[in-house]
Amino acid sequence: MQRGWNKSIKNMAKTSKEKYRLSMAGEYGVCAELSKRGFNASITFGNAKATDVVIILENKSFRRIEVKTTRSTRFVTGFFQKYYDKMQTVHPDYWILVQIDAENVSHYYILTHEEMGKVQMKRNEMDDWERIKGCDNVLLRNLEQFREKWETLENIKEKTETLERE
Repeated sequence: MQRGWNKSIKNMAKTSKEKYRLSMAGEYGVCAELSKRGFNASITFGNAKATDVVIILENKSFRRIEVKTTRSTRFVTGFFQKYYDKMQTVHPDYWILVQIDAENVSHYYILTHEEMGKVQMKRNEMDDWERIKGCDNVLLRNLEQFREKWETLENIKEKTETLERE
C-alpha cells in the first residue's frame, strides 16, 4: 500500500510541475509579445498573486492581465467563480489566452475583461453575470475573433497619451 501511495504522489507532483511550467511559458510569452509591441510588462510572482502580468504605463498607472495557457482546445477560466459581480472593481483589465499547439507554437487571444465575461456567459448559456458553481472554461472555437488581436491593447497607449496631454 505504501508503494502505491508514493507512486501517486510522484505522478501528482509531475502533473503539478507540468502545469506550472505551462503557465509560466504562457506568461513569459505574453511578456515577450508585449515588450515587442513597446509595453513595459512584467510577470508577478507568488503563490497567491492577484494578477499574472502587469503593464506599467508612462503615467505610472498600470493594467492587470490574466493569462491562461493550454495545450488543448479548452481554457479553464474560473471566471464566474471569481468575477460574478459585474461592478466588482478589482479584476483583470485584460485576458490573454495562450494556446500552445503540437508544434510548440503559441497562439494568442486578447480580450478585455468585459469581452471575456460575454464569451463566458455565452459558453455557460447565461443571461446575466452571477456566481455559479463548478469551474468555468471557454473553447478555442469561440475565440477566433480575438486571435492575435493585439490592437485591443493599443487603446491603452492612446488613452495614456490623451491623459498626459490634458
